[in-house]
Amino acid sequence: MTTDEPTLDEYEDHMSLLTETIEALRETLERDHSLSTDQRMFARRLLFLASQPITEAEQILPDPEQDTDPAEDWTPDSWDDYADAVINIERQLCWLIRSLCASQPAAHHYDETPAEKFTTALEYATGLRDILPAVPEDSPVLADLEDISLNEVDPHVGGRGDGDGRWLEYQLERALGRWGYRAATRQHLYSIEIDVVATRREKQQQPSDWIVAQCKDWTDDPITPTALFRLCTVAFACRAMPVLCHTTELTPRTEKLARELEVRVLKLPDLERAELPAPQIAKPTMEFREWEPQYRAREHRGMFPLMFRSEPGKRFSYVPGFKPVGNDADYEPIENDRDDDAHPAAGH
Repeated sequence: MTTDEPTLDEYEDHMSLLTETIEALRETLERDHSLSTDQRMFARRLLFLASQPITEAEQILPDPEQDTDPAEDWTPDSWDDYADAVINIERQLCWLIRSLCASQPAAHHYDETPAEKFTTALEYATGLRDILPAVPEDSPVLADLEDISLNEVDPHVGGRGDGDGRWLEYQLERALGRWGYRAATRQHLYSIEIDVVATRREKQQQPSDWIVAQCKDWTDDPITPTALFRLCTVAFACRAMPVLCHTTELTPRTEKLARELEVRVLKLPDLERAELPAPQIAKPTMEFREWEPQYRAREHRGMFPLMFRSEPGKRFSYVPGFKPVGNDADYEPIENDRDDDAHPAAGH
């Protein structure tokens, strides 16, 4: 390495500024209610897609010395000016790309060099200019650059069709991993594709130890009962609890059915929670100070046909070996050995 080449500490300084800016911008997007739903969603996707190659490049680069002080640069806790935030991300990425073009690990050890990964990140970062308000379409950082070639990125990336829904499926898979599950995407039940399947690593003797999920990364169309019925059919066949993760809206009929069929309905903010949310079993009332009995989904969904009610094993449960208890969303294992509904976790 020549004396003109950047040191590892300089790489670390620019990496820190880059990652801190991205995180601060992500937090600003979360609390900026002036943005439309589409603007917030597409901006979050672009930040996610930019962060992935940055993380991969950081893993390839050598670790810096730990006893050096970080560079003192302007990186506020939040970025209320979107234009400044995007410029800072572009500036740090351009510095990293140019510096690494001269000195980087051998390319044949990796699918892409760190410089190529940072270039991919820069392509997604510049897509923010087409999404965020008050951000000029042309970048002053990239205007005079001739040594960096970028491919044009569709800012409306990641949804069904273009991205085939994989972004939302990946978000749910990550959340399930934090919640104690082993999860996999794009699995098959015979000839039917399931978006996400998961099993809890340490069983809690609950039906939610097994999960099947359907992801609807839509921006326009609402979710109809047809999609919900498909999910519930898969859940009954797999003997697992159903989860619907979406970025759109549910029709009133679908919302009612989701409560009555005990489908966990998750939106993007729900994936940030500390544990798997419980099913929604009630709804707000229009009245004020009216002390009537509260609505419970289990009380209003009806019963089995009269001919089936007296037969053993005929109860509402996706997972064999459990029976519903109370009017909320609780279940308990069946301890009666004479019941033909065998408990799948018995003996574990």
